[in-house]
Amino acid sequence: MKLVRYGVKGAGAGVSAGVVDDDHVVALGAIDAAPTDLTALLAAGPDVTADVARKAAGARQRTPLSEVVLHAPIPAPSKYLAIGFNYTSHLAEIQQAATQPQYAERMERFAHLRAAFPDQKLPTFFNKQVSCITGPYDPILAPYDSPMLDFEGELVAVIGRRVRRADAATALASVAGYTVGNDVSVRDWQQDTPTMWPGKSFDTHGPIGPWVVTADEVDPAGLGIRTWVDGELRQDGSTKEMVTGVGDMIAALSRVCTLEPGDLIATGTPPGVGFARKPPVFLQPGDRCRIEIPGLGTLENPIKDA
Repeated sequence: MKLVRYGVKGAGAGVSAGVVDDDHVVALGAIDAAPTDLTALLAAGPDVTADVARKAAGARQRTPLSEVVLHAPIPAPSKYLAIGFNYTSHLAEIQQAATQPQYAERMERFAHLRAAFPDQKLPTFFNKQVSCITGPYDPILAPYDSPMLDFEGELVAVIGRRVRRADAATALASVAGYTVGNDVSVRDWQQDTPTMWPGKSFDTHGPIGPWVVTADEVDPAGLGIRTWVDGELRQDGSTKEMVTGVGDMIAALSRVCTLEPGDLIATGTPPGVGFARKPPVFLQPGDRCRIEIPGLGTLENPIKDA
């Protein structure tokens, strides 16, 4: 089942949650006994979501998809967490990029960290500030003080039940659904601090959507991820390359903090990012960045001046 937040074109600023049924949207408010909030529906569990899906299929009150504007399906989670270096070939391209002269000075600053963690015991986790979240077709704003705007197409897991100190199987079962994400990155801000999050958290630098697909319809270990910039294919990878699987990363995070319904976990990006190309190629105002995961949908965001 696909779950959305949407507004009807020409109907003002109202936003509703709904179910996509073929080429229409059925508002949760029009479904008997359904939670009207998308996060609340996910938290209600698979039995409730299955019941909502059945009722939506028979609902008469519906709106054509062509008449709605889709918004970020989860606009204000309590946490937006992410993992770095989680695809083997992406890690390889980063290591290769580190040898390029323009990155030498920044890489030298991180030498003490590499020396301190020669055999890293835990994945590299970081957070994106939730204020970065924006919709699947909304503009990505290019910072006025950085030329190093980059993309990262990612699978994003959406937590459906409260989880704390879980094993991998329980952690994976806590996922209510998945969506497409762009971990937009301002590389100089990212590279100028060991915590990464400032370069990951600029306003509008967290497009997600176009909907949440419930977990019963998704195999997170076998999904393709592709990214295009102005029609040119830049990333073409698969979640089969993940170093740390979805269940294991959520289990590790749940040892640190309680994950709540609606929390987002970005699971890493495949190779092909702009800063690792020779020469580096960054996003510019006027570009369009498109990210697609088959079965989950497509983001398509224009790049505009801030």
